[in-house]
Amino acid sequence: MNSRKPMQLRLPQELKEWIKAESDRNGNSQNSEVIRAIRAAKDRRSTPASIGNINIDQGDNARC
Repeated sequence: MNSRKPMQLRLPQELKEWIKAESDRNGNSQNSEVIRAIRAAKDRRSTPASIGNINIDQGDNARC
């Protein structure tokens, strides 16, 4: 039994182009690159690093 479900995703053109370039560079399918990018973002959210009283969530936002 396959637990994967199809999902239609509308992306801005620049993200489509980035996914295509990443898939070509890594020799993966575009679907694999989308999954990799989402998992990487999820991992960054799940394991924030703290330095002193500064919380660095390794994304674009750092909070003091």
